[in-house]
Amino acid sequence: MRTLLAAVGSVNDPRTWSGTPFHLLAAARPTGVIDEGLDLATDTAAWTVRRLMWNGVAVLRGGGHGGYQFTDAFLRRLWRPIRDRLPGSHVINCTQVFPSDVATDPRVRRSYFLDQTLSQLFDDYGVRATIRADVAADALEREADGYRSAHAIVVHSAWARRAVLAVGGIDAERVHVVVPGANLDAAALGRWAAAHRPSPRRAGEPLRLVFVGRHPVRKGLDRLLAAVGLARAGGVDVRLDVIGTRPQEVAPDLRGVGGTTWHGPIDKARDPGRFMAVVGGAHVGCLLSRAEAGGIGLREYHALGLAVLGPDVGGSPDHVLHEAAVLVRPEASEAEVAALLSGLAADHERVDAMREVSWRRRDEVSWGHAVAGLAPLLH
Repeated sequence: MRTLLAAVGSVNDPRTWSGTPFHLLAAARPTGVIDEGLDLATDTAAWTVRRLMWNGVAVLRGGGHGGYQFTDAFLRRLWRPIRDRLPGSHVINCTQVFPSDVATDPRVRRSYFLDQTLSQLFDDYGVRATIRADVAADALEREADGYRSAHAIVVHSAWARRAVLAVGGIDAERVHVVVPGANLDAAALGRWAAAHRPSPRRAGEPLRLVFVGRHPVRKGLDRLLAAVGLARAGGVDVRLDVIGTRPQEVAPDLRGVGGTTWHGPIDKARDPGRFMAVVGGAHVGCLLSRAEAGGIGLREYHALGLAVLGPDVGGSPDHVLHEAAVLVRPEASEAEVAALLSGLAADHERVDAMREVSWRRRDEVSWGHAVAGLAPLLH
């Protein structure tokens, strides 16, 4: 039985789902855990036209618009080109819903590898307000049916596992947690690590922070910038590198926070050396999300030997090495975060100890480690 990996988008493209399916496949294929990745790309003009037509027809019928990607019509059309290849195979889906003709086909074994359920996506990420109520309800029903008939449901966190079990009618022994690895090219990471020698922070050296993310409000860059500004106003020498977000994407009063270097997007696939040099040059990797299914960036910070300032929300607590991380509540004030930064800046030994834990245990946040945990659950 061949094992195939699927997601909405091409599994063979590192841009799909932040690279999670791509890196999973790269680590799993050499071991035989997964044989092939499916190409279900949607980034074509034809798919843009289909979405516009669906929304247009929906509006004309008085039903409103939004949510095409969650409809069975979308999924059946998306999977049609590879549908005949599925009988006799085991399909691991990185998204929450199979097309109905696949979900009911007894010749196809179906499993999942998910960061969150649709309910969590709709409610925690604010997606529900952007889609039609009937589309959401139908998608949730099809999702629940799919879980109940699945061979295995593997999720990225205990937070997601609780949501799957809350659906009802699902055997708990079929729902497992495997935290994903860092979405970094393994060969490039190996070269970087071989040449990198982490050293203790020197007396008088500023505390160097790094933030990686494309959603500045949800991922809390605004909170971090405000806290850096407050800490610096209090005389603390703290510096911040920002990757992914440009200054014009944050509020005007945050664009000029002192000590901040804006790098813009860095393509990890095309320029892994630059990405690792910037991130790995920091002391603390930061993510202060208000909502977060997991936070692959947290795994990447640990893989590059950083201490972590992460969010105490969603699945993120499962994505950190707790001896190397400090978790921040989403309701923590900017003054509280600034005080935390000031404390870390003053406590060299604490930060160095957390960095040492990340460096020593960096294999635990690799995709090789995740695949080793995933393998026995899929057979």
